[in-house]
Amino acid sequence: MSDKHTPRDGDRLVQLTSEFDGWHFGRGGSGRWWAVRGNDLVRAASVEELRHRLRELGARELAGRGRVWSD
Repeated sequence: MSDKHTPRDGDRLVQLTSEFDGWHFGRGGSGRWWAVRGNDLVRAASVEELRHRLRELGARELAGRGRVWSD
């Protein structure tokens, strides 16, 4: 494990995987978090930013299908 990766990274990966079905997650050597699903790639500097971007992407996908979801 490099200096940029911490034991908590594994916990975060498990959380992301359980929260976002169909996505694969990781953390690159540059320290950036990434998610990939099919041809979609999302990168972010933090796990919180990645989670936010994936939620936005999911909301746009659902809106395109004519569904409205609220919290």
